[in-house]
Amino acid sequence: MFSPIVNPEGPKVIVSCGSGGVGKTTISAAIGLMGALSGKKTIVLTIDPARRLADAMGLSEFETDVQRVPLDQSPQMPDPAPGGELYAMMLEPKRTFDDLVNRYAAPEVSRKILNNRYYQHISNNMAGSHEYMAMEKLYETYHQGVYDLIVLDTPPTRRALDFLEAPQRLLNVLGHSFFWKLIKPYLKVSRWGFRMFNIMASPILRVVGQVVGKQALKDLVGFLQVWDEVLYQGFRRRAEAVKTLLSSDEALFLAIATPQMLPMREAEFFWKRLQADQMPFGGFIVNRVHKFSHNMGEALMDQPAGGEICRGASIDRNLHEKLLTAYQHLVRQAESDAASIRRLVDKVGDPSEIKTIALADDAIMDLAGLYQLVSNLEAD
Repeated sequence: MFSPIVNPEGPKVIVSCGSGGVGKTTISAAIGLMGALSGKKTIVLTIDPARRLADAMGLSEFETDVQRVPLDQSPQMPDPAPGGELYAMMLEPKRTFDDLVNRYAAPEVSRKILNNRYYQHISNNMAGSHEYMAMEKLYETYHQGVYDLIVLDTPPTRRALDFLEAPQRLLNVLGHSFFWKLIKPYLKVSRWGFRMFNIMASPILRVVGQVVGKQALKDLVGFLQVWDEVLYQGFRRRAEAVKTLLSSDEALFLAIATPQMLPMREAEFFWKRLQADQMPFGGFIVNRVHKFSHNMGEALMDQPAGGEICRGASIDRNLHEKLLTAYQHLVRQAESDAASIRRLVDKVGDPSEIKTIALADDAIMDLAGLYQLVSNLEAD
């Protein structure tokens, strides 16, 4: 599964996808470290990483500028192959949105857009803007040609498919919204201006203006005018270019899940969608899988309370019962996880496309822990 990551001729873009809370960011960082150790200049792009992950990578904090990860901070980790370097960057959607506006619009127009209150709202809060900007930053980084490998940790979403669908939804909303159809006839009064008097002549817009306020309506109209005349075609072309890149041999998708029902359903649905769209799929990573030791369980169940166990130390009856209860609970969880993975194997048909990672005892707090995760991923 991971041979394309370390292969010098492998894909240049690895996209980690999955629903929120399955460990995408940590696994993305581990994949980035794997690429760097193999000799690739690698960058991990992530949104809202956990504080402990920055610690694990030896960074004081994640920043919106590219940061180099020091790979010599852990004696337990081997030196990277020649050329191997690791970088990290936190994606800031608002900043990326602003950069796009400055790219497509003339200076006097971009200032008008950036100061527009409606633009400030959608660039921070509109559904789909984070996903669009993640794809945009990925495309920009790819075409800079600086890195051998780019690992994208997709934004935390309720559904894994939001990453692929949200950019087009964003363009559809801004290109075909109800308000846009109402307002567009009034935008041709002048090239860069409009007359609120004409707009307020519409009974519906007059009511809207009374509800949201005349200034808010003016901000909306001003943004939609510039969006239509300056930004829309550029944004649409970039969205299509990103989709072309992600459909090519230069990209590879990994579906990350935990054994619970909902994350597994999301991963399966995502896999089917990638197949339908003929997009490159690298496999499933099932994280936080419960496993147990039969030997300890058999000893607990065979040994009566107060008997000799654990190198001659007797176990108190209450402690024995608690240990046995905990073990039985672990067995049930492990059996449930194993059944979930078997169902996935039955659907996928190829066990080699599924990698499981055991539930860790502790959170990853340093680069040595991240390297241990890399070792676990690479192990058969």
